Amino acid sequence: MEVSTLKKMIDDLCLYEEVNIEKTGLIIDGAALYYSLYYTSDPKLDQRCGGDYPGFKDEVCNFFKTLQDCEVTPYVFLDGGSGPEKREHLVSRLKHKLEKAKTVAETEPDAAPQGCNVLPPLVKDVFIEILKEKDIMFEQCLGEADPVIVSAANQKQCAVLSIDKDFYIFDLCKGFLHLDNFEWKSKEDEKIPAKLYTRSKFCEHFKLDPALMPVFASIAGNDYSRLKDNGTFANESSSPGEYSIKRLDGILRFLSKVNLHGLNDSQKRERALSQALNHVGKKENQTFKLAIQKYVQPEKKCLELPTWVSKKVERGEITTFVISVVDQKTMMLPALVEDFSQRSSYTAAYPIRQYFYGLLTGGQMCTEYDRDREEIKDKRVPSIGKQLQLEHLHKAPEGLRRRVFEEALQVQTLDLGNIPDQLKLPVCVTVFWFKRLQHHPKPETVHCLHALLLGFVFDQHGPEDEFERKMKALKDAAIRRKWQPRVAHAFSQWLCCMRQSLHLNQLLCSPLPEPQCARLYCGPLLHRLADEDTIEEVQKTLRGEKKELYENLKTVCH
Repeated sequence: MEVSTLKKMIDDLCLYEEVNIEKTGLIIDGAALYYSLYYTSDPKLDQRCGGDYPGFKDEVCNFFKTLQDCEVTPYVFLDGGSGPEKREHLVSRLKHKLEKAKTVAETEPDAAPQGCNVLPPLVKDVFIEILKEKDIMFEQCLGEADPVIVSAANQKQCAVLSIDKDFYIFDLCKGFLHLDNFEWKSKEDEKIPAKLYTRSKFCEHFKLDPALMPVFASIAGNDYSRLKDNGTFANESSSPGEYSIKRLDGILRFLSKVNLHGLNDSQKRERALSQALNHVGKKENQTFKLAIQKYVQPEKKCLELPTWVSKKVERGEITTFVISVVDQKTMMLPALVEDFSQRSSYTAAYPIRQYFYGLLTGGQMCTEYDRDREEIKDKRVPSIGKQLQLEHLHKAPEGLRRRVFEEALQVQTLDLGNIPDQLKLPVCVTVFWFKRLQHHPKPETVHCLHALLLGFVFDQHGPEDEFERKMKALKDAAIRRKWQPRVAHAFSQWLCCMRQSLHLNQLLCSPLPEPQCARLYCGPLLHRLADEDTIEEVQKTLRGEKKELYENLKTVCH
């Protein structure tokens, strides 16, 4: 069941209430929010050049400023790890994302098909950074966020803001606000126009017992199950809509006619599922029962994470990638927009991931899912490092934790005396990345290096001088720049190294200061800069402290 199909059905039937949001609490699905803000920004944020994180930060800050103006208190919840039962679905989704990434790479931004979006690699990290900076209440869940969101919404008596179709199914006492209809940019009189959906109104329209909503979801199709009915339900529908809407309408009409007299909710679901399966000639299947259970009484994850790791994950101080590595010894590497004629960009950060796995598993093998040409393949990866046990890692001396970081990135942090704290980790990453790329040197690599270093010096919100003006002009002109696959690939490799180093540093309890990721990388600007003549032109505008910093960065990185 595509979320767009169910949403279209609800919109067409006007099964919502037009409301104005003000002076209230709001439970926010964090992943849905950062995807939505990145994909629907106007002007559109970059997806081809590794991301525009300063632009994304502006969008996120504007969103939360609007909530503040309307006296709306946000509570943000972020997804953690998924169980092994979803692996097949996640691999399938990864393949689909890979196809989208290839389309984005090969298509001009204005010509990309609608809905063809790929999230740049540092978006979630930057989003969490902003939540901390703005002191917004949030929690990163250890498992999926949905059940935690439902519980918090009903406990706090707040509506839920998301794009996830599952919130049409859950019993939410104050309803569900779909992000597409949450018009925060059109606020008026300190109120946000929105459309509020309630399950009761939906069930009333279809004369459906609310207890059967999880049965509807499981046979219509969710992340766990989908009933192949070969058009049976669609053919029985009198709806004038397209096939996918006819199918949903047919399922709902069928379920509304099941005799539920004298049954409790659990028995109602069992009978409705059994009759629906018999109706299309299918045998009863445990898959559907498990899918139904996700809405009724979600199973609590029992993770083998040490308490200190769990607490840091929940506070957003350690990445949720640790959960699948500890729990299942697997890592799904998200699809990237890169040069598909070359090896996966993740190859550049391979040694850093080996140390990451080593700390989490005590030296066991892990399985990675990554691109091999244009296919998703799994690969066994030996981990490195048994010198620190995860249980006691947080109590290890800082010097030892720093040494592990230095070993992983093959750097000496003593060489960073002249580098500001905020740039120490990015500089270590850049040194590591540049060395790795020198194994197969390409002329554009040095240009990419200088572009990154100029980007480190640039502060778009700092005092304006000739250098800042030049960089801002280049950023504005960048959208007209022709996309260069090899430059894009080099930057994509840097981003992979950056994210993995950031996560390794978090796991090691930050022996290096945490950088402000939002200001480090603006893809369109860096692509515009990665040209010998442009670099020379910009270098000439550097003066005083900025020139000194740039020279120090060059000395360390070359």
